[in-house]
Amino acid sequence: MLGYFFLASCKPAATDLKSEGHARVVFEDSIFNEKFIPSGEGFTGGDGTYSIVLPDGRTLWIFGDSFIGGVTADYHRIKTSPLYIRNSFVTFEEGKLQTHQQGDPRDFKSMIIPPEVADGTSGKSELALWYWPGDAFIEDGNLNVFVSKFSQENPDDMWGFKFLDTELAEFSLPDLKPLRVNRFPNLDSVHYGHAICETDEYLYIYGLKNKLPYVARTPIGNVRGEWQFFNGESWVNNPKEAAPLIEFTGSEQFSVFEFNGTYIMIMQEGEFGRKIYSFTAATPFGPWQNKQMIYETPPLTGCESCFTYNAVAHPQFTEDNYLLISYNTNSMHLQDHYENALIYRPRFIRVPIEKILSE
Repeated sequence: MLGYFFLASCKPAATDLKSEGHARVVFEDSIFNEKFIPSGEGFTGGDGTYSIVLPDGRTLWIFGDSFIGGVTADYHRIKTSPLYIRNSFVTFEEGKLQTHQQGDPRDFKSMIIPPEVADGTSGKSELALWYWPGDAFIEDGNLNVFVSKFSQENPDDMWGFKFLDTELAEFSLPDLKPLRVNRFPNLDSVHYGHAICETDEYLYIYGLKNKLPYVARTPIGNVRGEWQFFNGESWVNNPKEAAPLIEFTGSEQFSVFEFNGTYIMIMQEGEFGRKIYSFTAATPFGPWQNKQMIYETPPLTGCESCFTYNAVAHPQFTEDNYLLISYNTNSMHLQDHYENALIYRPRFIRVPIEKILSE
């Protein structure tokens, strides 16, 4: 608070495609949007919406707080106990959505659980001490997912939670069995792991502090070793010397990726702003320039307390130079999700790459 798609048909209507004298435009991707319309007894809503291609060709979708089952034909949500789980994985097997979580689905356990919660030593439930997942990568044939650990400080306030630290959860493939969790306790309160970018030499790990983006790096294959931190001019060993990459107040989760030699950052404005921006750079650490407002999410009809956040790119699904971007929708009032199960789910748009690269 993922499934393998062939996208030959995932194109805009003819009027949206570039034609003589007409520029290409941003459009909603109805095929991806319909994939996550709530139905069945598994995943019926979540946020976060990271994706990664697995070695076997499937795409894994990684979600934060997730509703499981309990949706009527007219999209009213039936309350469960607990009301939701803290994270889940989703794949699509033969076109059908498959939900991945620990234990029996009836146990309502999350997919990634802090070890001290799983073994009972913390004395806390998953709703009191939990992980919200970030970006992911493949290393030595295993899945690695950055997670931010949070605790519920005020049980009477669903927004009364506190960030504790950054950790890294590893899973075997293809069976998605949990293997180990590593902590990174001394990162000067930066929520690292909310975006990553791999090059031939380094894994770049991005995060936010006070809603400003930072970056660390480590040699490929050394993510559990020593990190370096960018201070605006050079790489240093002290995380307290890190400096923001740009003076832009952003939403917690975002993306950085390379496209034809140019690095692209996609970030939605913070404080529940509806505008999604792109920035470009010649290196994974900047300088970040060419700020473009690429989309403004529409307000959700009939929900005055709803907001959008955490726009994330899915560059593996780029087609005809249209980039796929998701964003999340939520409400300030939990009851809204029971009256309308269509609120809390990812929504997808397509953005022409030239709109990002133009100056």
